[in-house]
Amino acid sequence: MSRRLPLRRPAFDWPRRLTRKLSLRARVTLWATVAVVIAMVAAGLGLLVGLQHSMWRDRDSTGRQRLSDVTSLVRQDRLGSLIPSTGGDADVVEVLDAHGKVRASSDYDTRPGSPSGFPNPLPSRVLEGHPTTLRGLGIADGGDFRVLARPIRIDGRPATIVVGVSLTQAEHTLSSLTTGLATGVPALTALVAWTIWLTAGRTLRPVETLRRQAADITATDLHRRLDLPARQDEIHALGITLNDMLARLDDASAAQRRFVADAAHELRSPLAALRAQLEVMSRYPDPDRDPHMAAALLEDTVRLHDLVEGLLTLARSEDPARSRSQVTHVIDLDEVVLAEVRAQRSLTQVDIDARRVSGGRVRGDAEALRSVVRNLLDNARRHAHQRIRVALGEREGTVELTVSDDGSGIPAADRPRVFERFTRLDEARSREAGGSGLGLAIVSKVVTAHGGTVHADQDPAPDDGGLGGARLVVRLPAASPPG
Repeated sequence: MSRRLPLRRPAFDWPRRLTRKLSLRARVTLWATVAVVIAMVAAGLGLLVGLQHSMWRDRDSTGRQRLSDVTSLVRQDRLGSLIPSTGGDADVVEVLDAHGKVRASSDYDTRPGSPSGFPNPLPSRVLEGHPTTLRGLGIADGGDFRVLARPIRIDGRPATIVVGVSLTQAEHTLSSLTTGLATGVPALTALVAWTIWLTAGRTLRPVETLRRQAADITATDLHRRLDLPARQDEIHALGITLNDMLARLDDASAAQRRFVADAAHELRSPLAALRAQLEVMSRYPDPDRDPHMAAALLEDTVRLHDLVEGLLTLARSEDPARSRSQVTHVIDLDEVVLAEVRAQRSLTQVDIDARRVSGGRVRGDAEALRSVVRNLLDNARRHAHQRIRVALGEREGTVELTVSDDGSGIPAADRPRVFERFTRLDEARSREAGGSGLGLAIVSKVVTAHGGTVHADQDPAPDDGGLGGARLVVRLPAASPPG
């Protein structure tokens, strides 16, 4: 069996590893400073290159003008051994013969016939008319020059006019600027980093305040809220979101506490009844009474079993993973409804009318949807006098299931409450009928998990074609047709 070698991280991953343990404030300061330094260096280099290009262009222009002036002197036959100066010593002009000897010069110290201070021969680029920088020349005071040349004929003989413009002042300017940038960029970088550090700290201070307040909130004081910053910015929006989350957690915690209290209350009654009857049977055996008491015990046991099953079903309906998996299968809801109607008819003498059940296909969990139909029919059977009506149909992408009864109905003010856990509008009657107060809560949770809605309403009066009692309506998204 071959060993699996560990993956090596790429070499360019070092910045992320280096900054992983830094605080957000430090990371913001570091990366912002790096960006500013890169921008300043690029701007400095651009300034230096641009200034050098401008200076070189000015000196090339001066050299061309000197070439034109000397060329005019030659053509007017006014060229002497000393070429008139322009008033400065920034440029040097020499007229060379075919052997590279000086015929005329702007330098007082250069005599005719003496060797030229320019290279002999001149670089081909210079002879072709392109300004070229030549360094360390022996003309004037030496140094670097921009050199231009122009071939010409004097008295029928070939000659060359060479102009050199000194770069000493330009290079001094560039050197001073480079020194200033080399000194100023680090100082400016430090100032920028310090400014960003202070700005980031001030900006993140409300976040740190929110963090400390959130850390102080425990499960026992979810009613507390975070102090929102005065500015209406993203941190203010974050605080609002965190407060909304705390409100939802507070509501969920309160609902959980209510659920535990209600479940304990509901379980206490059948358990107390079972215990009392078992104690009587153990202390006072009576062959004539025990069969009746055993039947009562069985009834309480069934009620306790139904309550536990309801709690488990409700818990499963609130499981997010199970809710996501419920949309994988296409269910023929009409088959589920008709099967549950047949099962309910064997348990009651109430007439259950299912003639209005037509096709309806939904996507979801068959067992969960079966519990929805079963609980709706159980609720209607407990409250109906003589008749129950079930209708199912599909229209405009929605499957609608309606269960109506001819009971006393549900008051309008209580209709939203019937879908809450352990809600009983008629406590004595519900207990006698065996209701646990979980059926419609299960219906609401399962339907919501399937992307549908459920609500309670009043069925029309018998004169208007209804039954006059409660009407529970479930709407689910219809399954898309295959293909």
